[in-house]
Amino acid sequence: MSPLSPVFRPGVPGLIPDAWILGSSRGTAAPAVVSVHGINRGVEAMVAHLMPRARETGRTLVVPHFDEENWRRFQRAACRDRADFALLRLMSDLRAEGLVSPAPFDLCGFSGGAQFAHRFTWLYPAMVGRLCVASPGWWTFPDPETAWPMGMANGPQGEGHGFHLRANLRRFLDRSITICVGSDDTTRDENLRKSAAMDAQQGAHRVARATRWRAAMVAAARREGMTPRIDFRVLPGCGHDFVECATHGGLDHDFIASTTRSTGCANPTFYQTTLRMAHVTERTSA
Repeated sequence: MSPLSPVFRPGVPGLIPDAWILGSSRGTAAPAVVSVHGINRGVEAMVAHLMPRARETGRTLVVPHFDEENWRRFQRAACRDRADFALLRLMSDLRAEGLVSPAPFDLCGFSGGAQFAHRFTWLYPAMVGRLCVASPGWWTFPDPETAWPMGMANGPQGEGHGFHLRANLRRFLDRSITICVGSDDTTRDENLRKSAAMDAQQGAHRVARATRWRAAMVAAARREGMTPRIDFRVLPGCGHDFVECATHGGLDHDFIASTTRSTGCANPTFYQTTLRMAHVTERTSA
């Protein structure tokens, strides 16, 4: 693969997402960066605006495309169509093909992609090194009394994800987490999930919700006796637009760090074990 141009890698419908991959001139020495689009699925714009930073830092960039037909609610990660399993399969294949490092990858996402990224990392903390989330519409909070996906209790339809969130809380917090949101991202647009319960827990708009989530995660880390490593950055003059956040707010630098502070498992055999477990879960889930 040429490190100079992104390469389109077709997936398998419903199993592995299509992806754009930008190789590194330095090979796979550094962990890959996986960046996840929002619900508008602006994949090509994301690739175009992250490429210069990826080349500058020598990082391999992977941008999966969770198409609407196969992964309509990908932002929940552990959704009915299991976008989490799809990313596990993609990264397993890329490692087997020698295209990415076997080390934990950095994961970032914008809007719906940020929803996916923080939930995926919480469910699979050993898979991910650094986490960067920008402008999600809503979050999963470290609240043991509120049902998934708003909190860590099991979902009302029997989803058992709450158990994993509670068990993984310390491991999720044991990493560098960066939260970004545009200063002008305060509009209650049609894509923002709204309800009395949501607003009461998280706030009226994305800036308020990001602020509250950070406070909740910092408090959770301190309850666990941990020193929180959670950075919060407001992007001045930016609204809910990835291109604007990248070009005027410097979000590309937040997404792609020059070095990674990975706290996940560096043992490559772990990934295959995790993927096998995911397949077992998939077969036994109706």
